[in-house]
Amino acid sequence: MRAAFLVLLFQLPLFPLEAEVYVGPDPFAALFPRDKLPIDTDTMRELSRHLTSVSRREIEGDPSQMRASAQLLAIAIRLDPANRAALEIDKALREGKPVEPFDDDINGPLRQAWGIAEWLVDPGSGEGGKLLGHQIIDALAVVNPRNPLSKLRDPEGEAERWKNVVSPLAAYRQSPKPAKAPEPPAPEPPPVERPPILLREASTQTPLFLYDQDLRRHLRIAPLQLRIEELAQPDLLTFALQPDVTSPDIDAARGEVRKLLEKNWPHLPVQQIAHIATGTERYATKNEQAISGPAALLMHSALTGRKLRPDVIFVGELAPGGNLTRPRQSWDYLRLLRVKGKGRLLVPPDFQPELRAMIALSDPAFFLRWEVLIVSSIDVALSLASEDGDPEGLAATSLLYEELRKVGESKDVGQLCVNAKVRERLNEIVSKAPFHYSARMLLIQGDAARRPTRVDREVAARILRSAIEPLSGISRSPLSQLTSKRLITSGEASGAEIERFAKFISPKDGDLVKEAREITQLAETLGRGKRDGDLREGILYYRKVPLPSYHQSLQTKFAAFLRKLSPFTRETIRDPATPAEPANTGKTP
Repeated sequence: MRAAFLVLLFQLPLFPLEAEVYVGPDPFAALFPRDKLPIDTDTMRELSRHLTSVSRREIEGDPSQMRASAQLLAIAIRLDPANRAALEIDKALREGKPVEPFDDDINGPLRQAWGIAEWLVDPGSGEGGKLLGHQIIDALAVVNPRNPLSKLRDPEGEAERWKNVVSPLAAYRQSPKPAKAPEPPAPEPPPVERPPILLREASTQTPLFLYDQDLRRHLRIAPLQLRIEELAQPDLLTFALQPDVTSPDIDAARGEVRKLLEKNWPHLPVQQIAHIATGTERYATKNEQAISGPAALLMHSALTGRKLRPDVIFVGELAPGGNLTRPRQSWDYLRLLRVKGKGRLLVPPDFQPELRAMIALSDPAFFLRWEVLIVSSIDVALSLASEDGDPEGLAATSLLYEELRKVGESKDVGQLCVNAKVRERLNEIVSKAPFHYSARMLLIQGDAARRPTRVDREVAARILRSAIEPLSGISRSPLSQLTSKRLITSGEASGAEIERFAKFISPKDGDLVKEAREITQLAETLGRGKRDGDLREGILYYRKVPLPSYHQSLQTKFAAFLRKLSPFTRETIRDPATPAEPANTGKTP
C-alpha cells in the first residue's frame, strides 16, 4: 500500500446527522466481489473501521452528505459483517435517532481511507480492487471534496456502481411540505345586541344620611332622581351620584349593580351613564353601600320601561351575588321612617327583626302608615314598586289595607287590631299576599299571646350602637381637642337614648345595656374632669386619676363594645387610637 501525503481541507459543518432524510443501503444486494479484493481480512476490517469513523462525522443537513454516509456504511458492513458499530449507526439513522459524533481527529480515519482508496484504483489491484476503490472515492469525494485525490472520482460510472444498493440522491431529499392553505377569513362576529334604554328618567325615595353645603350631616328621606345621559367614551352603562361622590363603597356598589344588571342584560348599553341626583345635598359616607339597592331599582326601571310609583320607599342593599340585604344603618333609617312619611315600604327579609321591634316599642301605627312588603330580589322589588305592577291578589289586598288605614286614622290602632272584623280582613290579606308584613304585624299586635314586649338581641345591639354614635368622634379624637361641653353633652345624649330603649331590651341582654351605660358615664366623667380637674405637673387629674387614663379607658371600652356588637351590626372595627397625651402614672378608672 502506497503512502501519500494528503492535504486534508475538511470543514466541520453545523448540523448533526439526523438533520436530513436517511435511506439505508440494501444489506443484501451485491456491491463488490469481496473474494477478489487484493487486500487481506485484517486490512478489510481496518478499512471498515476507518469508513465507520468517517460516517460519524458532523455533517451539514445536506442530502448528498446523507447519501455519502449510506455509501460508507454499505462498504464498511460488507468488508466486515461483524462491524457492530457500523450496523448500529445504520440502524440509528434509519430510525431517525441521533448518532454520537466521532470524538477524535476525523482527519486520521480520512487519511487512512483515502490512502487505501488511492491504492485500490491502481490498475494493478485488479477489477475487484478497482471497483471498491472507486466506490470509496464516490463517498469520500462528497465528504472531503477539497482533498486532491477527489479528482480520481469517476462520476459517469457512479450510478451503476451503486445500483440496487444505495438509492439515488433524490431519495435523500425531504419531500417539500405541502403549502398550507391560507386560513379562511374568520367570519365577522354578529353585531352585539344591546338593550335600549326605555326610560331616560325615573325616581324613587330612600332614607339616607346627607351632607349639606356646610358639611353637616342629616338623615333624610332622600328623593333620588335618575337621568340617563350620553357619554363620549364607549363605557358600559353604570351610575354616578350627583353631587359627585368618590369612595370605595360607591365603587363597590357600582360593581354589584353592574353584575346584577348583566344577569338580565349580558350586553349592557354603552356610551350611557345613569346620573342619580340626591338634590343639593351630598351622599354621606356613613351610608356605605346603601345606595346600591335603590340604584339597581332605578336602572331596572330605565331598562324595562316600568315607571315607579311615587309613594314607594325602598330600603335595601345589594349583597355579593345580587341578593338583597338590610343596609348597615338600617335601624337609623327605620327610626326616621317612624316619624316621617307614609306609603309603601319595600325591605329585604333580614329587615324583619327590626320591623317586629315596632310592636315591642308599642308603635303598631307604623304598620298602618307604611304598607310594608318583604322583597327577596330586585325583580320582586321592581314589580311591587312599579305602577300597575302588583301581582294578582295584591291589588285587592292593598284596597283592603287602604280601608283599614283610613279607619285607623280616627281610632286607636291597638284596639283596632283586636276587632274581629278587622282581623278577618288582615287574615285575608296575609292569605293572598304572605309577603304583606304590615298585615302580619297588625295581626300579632291584636294577639296578646304572640305580641312581643322585648326586642331581639340583634336589634338591641343595633339600637345601642345607634345610641352611642355621638361618642364615635370622641373616641377617635385626641384629648386636647375635646371640650368638657362636648364630652358631657355627648355622654348625656347617648345615655338618654340608652334609657329610652332600655325597658324594651330583655334582661338576658342586660350585659349590652350595662356596657353601653359605662361608656356614656365614662364620657361624662371625662368631661367633668376637663372642667373641674386639677393640673399637676402639666397633667390634668380628676378624682386622683390622670385625665388621659380616662380617655384611654374610654377608647378601649368603646372599641371593645363595638367589637362585641359587630356580629349584629356588621361593622368593621378598628383598633382604638393611641391617645395623644399618654398617661404616665395614676390609677385606671
